[in-house]
Amino acid sequence: MAGLAQYSELFANPLFTRFIQEIPVKATFVGSRFLPREETFDTHFHETYVTRQADMANIVSGLAEVPLTDRDPMRRVSGSVADIAQGYLVTKEELGALMDKGNEQRRKIAETQLLNKARQIRENVDARIEWMTWQALGEGTLTYAKDGIYLQTDFGIPAGNKKTAATKWDDVSPTILADYEAWVADYVDKNGVAPHVFMTSTTVINKVLNDPLVRKQVTGLSDKLITLDELNTFLRGRNMPPMEAFDTQVTYRNPNDGTRTSARLLNAKKGVFLREGGEIGVQLIGPTIENNMNPGIYAETIDLKLPTRSVINVVASSFPKITDPDLIMPATVLA
Repeated sequence: MAGLAQYSELFANPLFTRFIQEIPVKATFVGSRFLPREETFDTHFHETYVTRQADMANIVSGLAEVPLTDRDPMRRVSGSVADIAQGYLVTKEELGALMDKGNEQRRKIAETQLLNKARQIRENVDARIEWMTWQALGEGTLTYAKDGIYLQTDFGIPAGNKKTAATKWDDVSPTILADYEAWVADYVDKNGVAPHVFMTSTTVINKVLNDPLVRKQVTGLSDKLITLDELNTFLRGRNMPPMEAFDTQVTYRNPNDGTRTSARLLNAKKGVFLREGGEIGVQLIGPTIENNMNPGIYAETIDLKLPTRSVINVVASSFPKITDPDLIMPATVLA
């Protein structure tokens, strides 16, 4: 018995992979703003980077020797690109509908439904890639232990970059803007540049907007409601980055009993100061065996026997490569 690719050209490669690759990353996945996706043919990376430095050049006369600087401090970055995959087992009814040559409308409906399920698998692969990104940015470490696969990585965020509000922002009389200003100043002192944004939760932002002292500092009145736009206009006016809510969640499924658990990508009690545009690093998209060791998300259909079954399979490999962890400054602000 033939499989999906024989009954619909849309499931045959290269067309099927092209369809999967052209599906845009969900708008709620914003990690690529800070760790842009970059393809690589390597499954391991061991690289050395010059640490951030800005030594102004000397003024010299035409006859003077050019002064030489010492070798700059170097930072080693290494890791392994992890394989990611998810498949969907096509039911007998779905395959039967696709085989129905006598009812073209039924066949087209089955084809569309299966393509939508393939789209969902692609989005699930993106979700794992996004999870990796925010483990690096929000936690500074990545820990994974499931189905016999164990990953443990520390991305090297300096201990001094990990801030905690002395008085939590949901406690009595917090000093929110004073904390914020001090942390931004510390970021600038360490990096020579200010963060672009403070990514945090709606819960944190609401605590800030409802704080009487913040309201008074922004408007002059402690009982006057303020909006996030007003707060961010105030922050920008004081050369501080705006706050932005990031509440995206991903879902885990237990393969043993099928139960699902949702988890936030960024802890609701935290925020993190970040720079955009790849200054922090990149999210590597590596090669897969299924794609003949070429990089990029790849899709295929697999035909199994005994019993006869068809599987839609989407694979990728990915890992965060953090080249400047000094530009990540997480802060725990709620109790």
